Amino acid sequence: MKFKNLLNTEIVTGIAAILIFPPSCANTSTPPEGGPKDTLAPILVEVVPPINSLHHPVDIKHSTVSFEFDEYVVLNNPNSYIFLSPPQSKPPTAKIKGKKVVVSFTEPLDSSQTYSLSLGEAVKDNNEGNPFPPYTHSFSTGSYVDSLFVSGNIVEASTMLPMSNMTVLFHTDLSDSAIYKVRPRAAAKSDLWGYFTVRNLPVDSVYRVYAIQDLNNNCIYDPDQEMVAFLDTLVRPTGVMRPGLPELVPVMMTDTAACQARPTQISLSMFMEVSQRQLLRSRERVSRRQMYLKFAAPYPQIDSMILDGISPDKLILEHNFYQDSITIWINDQGPIPDTLQMRLSYMRTDDTLNILMPVTDTIKMIRPKGKMVENRWGEMVEEADTLAAYEVDASPEKIDQDGIIIEFESPMICTPFDSITITSKNTREQIAPAPFTVEKDTANIRRFILRMQDKMVAGYEYTLRIPDSLFMDIDGIYCDSLVKTFSLPQDENLSALIVETSNVNEKYMVELVDEKRTNVYRTYHIDSAAVLNFPYLKAGRYSLRITEDKNGNGQIDTGDLLEHRQPEKVMMFRFNDVLGDKAYILEIPERTELIQTIDIGEMFK
Repeated sequence: MKFKNLLNTEIVTGIAAILIFPPSCANTSTPPEGGPKDTLAPILVEVVPPINSLHHPVDIKHSTVSFEFDEYVVLNNPNSYIFLSPPQSKPPTAKIKGKKVVVSFTEPLDSSQTYSLSLGEAVKDNNEGNPFPPYTHSFSTGSYVDSLFVSGNIVEASTMLPMSNMTVLFHTDLSDSAIYKVRPRAAAKSDLWGYFTVRNLPVDSVYRVYAIQDLNNNCIYDPDQEMVAFLDTLVRPTGVMRPGLPELVPVMMTDTAACQARPTQISLSMFMEVSQRQLLRSRERVSRRQMYLKFAAPYPQIDSMILDGISPDKLILEHNFYQDSITIWINDQGPIPDTLQMRLSYMRTDDTLNILMPVTDTIKMIRPKGKMVENRWGEMVEEADTLAAYEVDASPEKIDQDGIIIEFESPMICTPFDSITITSKNTREQIAPAPFTVEKDTANIRRFILRMQDKMVAGYEYTLRIPDSLFMDIDGIYCDSLVKTFSLPQDENLSALIVETSNVNEKYMVELVDEKRTNVYRTYHIDSAAVLNFPYLKAGRYSLRITEDKNGNGQIDTGDLLEHRQPEKVMMFRFNDVLGDKAYILEIPERTELIQTIDIGEMFK
């Protein structure tokens, strides 16, 4: 049978014990037909050279490290998971030789240097794919082994969920440019729980700490492509590597309690930087009267935008939410050429000087061919749009907060909302007008919000009617009629959550999200103590995300590395003291009204 205990990376005698007392059962790589399923991880039998060995050869030919297991194993993405610290220009390579994994290096090792070689999640058994727990092997090319370490965790800034296989960089070069130019003094990879341990650090060293996504495995940050995190303060390691420390013992990733119990010294929040280099990234002629410009960075400085043959006052511009793209419509009922030429004058980042410089780009916009259909005479002709498209969102769960949303595909030049009617029908079948107001969405020129003037009544049926040909878009095309019925949810099994906030001294966003933190059910923006109602909830698991929104823009702002600005602080509310992620999950049963008090100032202190 296989031993269930895991090899301690710091105890040399552990390997010796396994060699003296080998497993007594048959090799499980070829189990008898009909036998029990193999669920145990491979066992590490021997490492050559042994752990913490000294005077390791530096030349490529003789500096290999061999890991022998008790059964045949396979490799899982070794270029990504097998990791050497300090890193070289290219990651180590690995080959299978029988029951061994032999790791080779891409260039000679440095003299008088302690190395940590991590297998990560690269090794699995050949039979059932059982993973070998993340294991790190240490050796030195000099006469001693450096023995300090730093542990930590990495989360995604907006969800606070763990980030796996991120690269943590420890730089002794404290300049801001080091992360872009040179490899770090030490590094490590985060595991499935976002946990990492940077090992074998020397004494009396100070580090600037980063984490990067490192898509090309070069241990150098590539902005505009990779996520990044940084620590606000310098780190001087003090932890000493000793046998049995929970930070150093290999742990199976399926052992939730053991993984979450590991101590951490630092925490890093990953974010994607907004590009600092400005340029026109792409452009598109969407239709006859619609164009699209995409910039690399938000808030492009545009001096002029001239379309040959089109008067500037005929242009309708719409910026997206992130202010890095512009949709352009031509509000002109006359004929529009198939080919348009645009002269765009704006500030673009110079490749040599890395500063904004005025440029004028000449852009040719060719109208795309429309859908071709066969007419009654067998000829292929271009299909013409006959109706102005629009969507109506009257979600029962959100209508009392968000209103009724009408969003058109194109800007409207005729919007007689006073011809729209909303009626209510009570439980006695009595019908009455339901007055409403109309708001234009400040972030989207094609979106309008209808809000009921009177509080909606549970059990009442409401009907929205839009007459035929009421609205007309910039193409001169009218919309179709619509009748939409809606009401407040009446499911007796629905529940509600009431959140009473206190100690609110800044602007915050309070969001009810699902347990995966991807779906947002309802959002509140507060700057003082308030009672927040989250109604119409199905039985299930929920979380509360609270974001410090100091600028009040209603979004989670990202960070900036060179400006040393962290992303806006996000906290997940802890409902109880249960260990691990379950502490951040609220289980809401059916037909229940729950009340939760939150001291927001205490959370963000």
